[in-house]
Formats: sequence, C-alpha cells, structure tokens
Amino acid sequence: MSRIVFPRAVPKNFWGRAICALALVVAILVAFHQYPPARPSKPAAPDTSVDLEEVLGRAFAVKQPVILLVIEAGRSPADDEARALLESPEVKAKRDRAITVLLDMSVARTRAVAARFHVMATPLLLCLSSRGIIVSRDEKPVAQDLLLQRIDEVAQQAPEVDAKFAALVKGMGTNPKDADAQFALTDFLLAHHNAFEAIPHLEGLAHAKANAPAVRIRAWVDLARAHYWIGEAEKGRHEAEDLLTTLGSTENEARAGGNLVLGLHDAEGKRMAAARREFGEAITAAPESSYGRQAAGELAKLPKE
Repeated sequence: MSRIVFPRAVPKNFWGRAICALALVVAILVAFHQYPPARPSKPAAPDTSVDLEEVLGRAFAVKQPVILLVIEAGRSPADDEARALLESPEVKAKRDRAITVLLDMSVARTRAVAARFHVMATPLLLCLSSRGIIVSRDEKPVAQDLLLQRIDEVAQQAPEVDAKFAALVKGMGTNPKDADAQFALTDFLLAHHNAFEAIPHLEGLAHAKANAPAVRIRAWVDLARAHYWIGEAEKGRHEAEDLLTTLGSTENEARAGGNLVLGLHDAEGKRMAAARREFGEAITAAPESSYGRQAAGELAKLPKE
C-alpha cells in the first residue's frame, strides 16, 4: 500500500509576507497607472511673433525706414510667394536701405500687432519711415518688382516725412493748448493711416471739457473712426455713443457726427436697417454739416429696401 506524504507545515510568517508582497505589487500597478512614465514632449513651435515697438525703436536709432510685409502663412499661394520674396537675393541686397520685417498673421500674437494696420486681406505691403509713419500701402499681390520699387521709394521719401512729423510734434509741444496745432498733427497721422498713433491725441481733445464744443465734436468723431480702423469696434462704438450722450442734446453736429460713425460701422457689418436709421438721423440733425452731407452720400449707397 502506497504511502501518503503530507506537505510540510507552512511557516508561521508565510501568509503575512505573501500579503505584503501582493499589496506592494498592487501599489506599483496603481502608481504606474496614475503617474505613467514621462514621455519626451514635442518641441514647442518657434515663436515667430514680432516686437514691433522694438523694431521701430531700432529703425529710429539707425534712421532707416521699415518694410513690413503682412502675410498669413499657408493661406494662399500669394502669401507664401510674398514671404519668399524677403529672402530673395535681390531684396537682401537692399537691406542696407531698409529694415525688412515679416508679420505672419497665422501667429495669434502677431495678428494682434497687425490689427493697427487695418489688414483686410493678405499679403499687405507697408513702408514706414524711421519714425513709424506709413509712407505707402499696397493691398494687392506683392511682386518682386513692386517690392524693390517700394524699398527705393521709401528710402528717398521717408526723411521728408519724418521731418514733417517732427515739426508738427514740435509745434504741438510749443502750443499745448492750441487745438489747431494738435489737429495739424492728428490730421497728418490719419492721412498716413497712422490711426493708432493719433488716438492718444484725439482722446485728449475730445474728452477735455474745457475745449469748445466744435473742437470736441471733431476730435470725437475722428477718435471713434480711428478705433474702428485699428479693429477696436467696441471702443469705436462706445466713443460714438459717448459723443451723442455728452453733447448730442445740445449740439446738432454732435448728433450728426455720432450717428454718421454708427451708421458707417453698421453698414460695414451689413446691418442695413440700423445704418439707414442712423444716416437718416445724422442728416436730420445737421443736413448742411460735413457729417450730414457725408451721411447723405453713404445713405444713397445702401441697397434699396
């Protein structure tokens, strides 16, 4: 008869050790699940945003104009072809005449910087004097011949533009309370599409209660339109409404100017009913004023109801 062999007795601490080991394995698995090993991260995309104030400061220091090319990479062949032009041998050969800068609106921070230039389509070619005054603006496909021509032109014209600007700034400083001197400067800036730079001066003229109503109205209308130009629609509307609230009850031209600005904005936004009403109110308030006449012209352009 075969002999039955019984297993040896289990050591007293066996189950304690087994349970501890199992708990350790479970803890490791949980930790691995919650905190997986770090994986190599993808390299961050290079920051291609532009510090425009730094560029303009450098341009002023070396007395060189600035060529700004605004594009949106990958948006169209025209954008990509314009971008390549800045690296062409012909353009590089003229870098002693102007600082070349690329503003790529596919970069969020650059889009905010470019807003001051009223970018409606890309590519957009801007030529600035060393003081940041816009000398030329080309809203069309940028060919190499055009770019080379603009570099030569801005190099010749920028010194005169800068001298005019400096004289206006000096005149305003000499007569800080002279509204005509201040308007001479703001008119110059607005004529060159430098609305961003005109805004602080216009704010001072429009919001100063000591100024004559005619001065405040003119500045306030220009201020609202300047905000719209640089893409600050809410600020533009706010300024136009403030003009109506502050001076509209006593000044017919204030009602005309404020409603003209609101009408222009609503017409651009295809809000035709609102634009038609606002142009009508501008005409009624002061039909013979420049604002009333402009409102009549804009109203005639609206599609018929």
